[in-house]
Amino acid sequence: MTATTGTLADEVWRLMTAQGILFAVDAPIRQTLQNLVEFFATRWQRDPAQVRAELEAALAADERFIREEVNSQVIFVTSRQGRYVPRDTTDIHTFKQRLYEPEKPLSIDDLSVVVSTSRPAITTVEPVYISDYWIEQIRLVTTKAAEHEPVVETPAPVEPAPEVASVVAEQPVVAPATPVAVEPPSAEPMIAETVALPVELVFAAEPIAAEPALPPAAPAERSTILVVDGMAIDLSRPPAEIVAEYGPTLERILAERLEQDPLRRIVSFGRMHYPEDKLTSFGKNDLRKIRDYILERNEPLLDTEIVADLYYHNPRQSDYEGFRFSLNYRLSREKDFEFVGVEGANIWSAKGLPAIGSKRVKAAEMGQLTAYLIEGFDDSLAEQSAESIMTSGSVTRLLTFFEWEFGVLPLDAALAALLPKPVFSEQRSAVLRFESPQHFGTYLVEVRYPTGNRGGWLQGLEDFFREHLVPGALITISRGEAVNVFTITYEEASETTGRLLTLDEKKNKFAFANMTFYCAVDDDLLPEQNRYGKLRNLKASPMGERRKAEMILEHVCETMGERGGSREQPVYRVSFADIFMAYNVLRPASRFFLLALLENHPAIAADPAAEGVYLFTPPQEETDEAKAVEENEDLPVQPALRRRSGRYIEEDE
Repeated sequence: MTATTGTLADEVWRLMTAQGILFAVDAPIRQTLQNLVEFFATRWQRDPAQVRAELEAALAADERFIREEVNSQVIFVTSRQGRYVPRDTTDIHTFKQRLYEPEKPLSIDDLSVVVSTSRPAITTVEPVYISDYWIEQIRLVTTKAAEHEPVVETPAPVEPAPEVASVVAEQPVVAPATPVAVEPPSAEPMIAETVALPVELVFAAEPIAAEPALPPAAPAERSTILVVDGMAIDLSRPPAEIVAEYGPTLERILAERLEQDPLRRIVSFGRMHYPEDKLTSFGKNDLRKIRDYILERNEPLLDTEIVADLYYHNPRQSDYEGFRFSLNYRLSREKDFEFVGVEGANIWSAKGLPAIGSKRVKAAEMGQLTAYLIEGFDDSLAEQSAESIMTSGSVTRLLTFFEWEFGVLPLDAALAALLPKPVFSEQRSAVLRFESPQHFGTYLVEVRYPTGNRGGWLQGLEDFFREHLVPGALITISRGEAVNVFTITYEEASETTGRLLTLDEKKNKFAFANMTFYCAVDDDLLPEQNRYGKLRNLKASPMGERRKAEMILEHVCETMGERGGSREQPVYRVSFADIFMAYNVLRPASRFFLLALLENHPAIAADPAAEGVYLFTPPQEETDEAKAVEENEDLPVQPALRRRSGRYIEEDE
């Protein structure tokens, strides 16, 4: 196994950073060349000498590594941020220097200027620390004064007169600190003057020339390259460019680092972070009050409504955002509350609220019916790209019978490009508000996001579909003023009456009924009796059976197709338009999904005589009754007894 120079250097860097995973970002990580050679030679099963040459060449060419030699041993140094830069411990100008070495020091005569003679009111006398700077200043003052003193010659001793001697004996003797030269006219006046007048020695300290200050040491040049998880970021670039290129990655890394903090000093809610010790406390009484208020309003509520209505906080208060974050973080940790919001709108639901949408379809069943969307059979972007949807802010689509009947919409790629994404990875649903400007109505819609092998869908539009639309209507969903508000409209048309397909809930069967509508429709998806009269023969199977795609396809082909062939082996001829229409009566499906089912079904083949037409040949299966007849051919068949009348008939049960 061989590796290029860059690949080998990257592998060594990852190996050393894994070794120093608990080190500081700029701490040195050292590894000897001998250890690296032994590791890779054993791993690759190659000659150590050749591996050593490749390692030295690769690491020498990579700027992330520094080569050192200690006691004739080669060591390579790096760090988690990339190239190791030794720390600069030079103090350019610190508080210690400002305290002990001022720019303009005071002139001092002795240490009494610096050291106070007052002692603290304590029983023990602690030693007083005197800076070396001030001791040096005392030495300089003494040296300078000694250099400027004149040389004094000591005169010959003179014998004083008797009367003067008595005066000298009565005067206190003052010993000068330094000899003073005096030139008297004669010896006697000199002695009398010297003894009679007290001598005061006053030295005017000459200003000491300040020594030239050394220029500050130039700070060591630091690298502007920050290496995070193997990604080199040039911090000298404008912040806007860095955020545009690395924003999502840095946000993910920050969230991971905060999550790994064992002390939980910074807590997170979505993309927001806040110090844990600054959180506002919410007790059990607060949680009970919030839950009761949500149940009283009978719908999920925004966090801003809860803060304003229950705690009377408004955005003008300085602690508003902190209080709001504390509320969201506290509710996110409670099992009685569920976050159903989106980015920019924190919406909370409470246990006990009524479900949004129809109860005739369970969530597990609907997830299986829309699983084709995550299996690669989503063709919703064939006519409108995701970029155009995000730019225009609207999606236009046709309504099928299943969607109209149950008030649901599959969360295909087109709707996913328009609707907001979930805030948390484990978030299963979001509640949006759909407004109808044509009828001044408002509807709560729950968006169920796809999870695992189950698709997503929207539910809660059953009333709007039943009151104003019919299957085949053209609807448009657009963004509203808020991130959680959308508008739903349809193309209006003149009054039209027709016999359309409906589902009789009491009899659990399909039938046709007269309906009047005022919306534009697609004739291929309008279940009108004149064109799709065979739809009444469809079985209203339970949702558990409708998730079996192949079985529903066979049933649709038998119901909608024209029967041919023989009695023993019938053949059904059906068009793709009829299959798509009838299949979407029983369960949602895309055209791409149906084409894949038709191509992979062993009993269905395309009709070579007509395009878009398929032939379905049901497989022959020997029934249990036929087997029983074959086994008992010699025995006479007894007629069954009618339960009530007691008469024998041949067509009973």
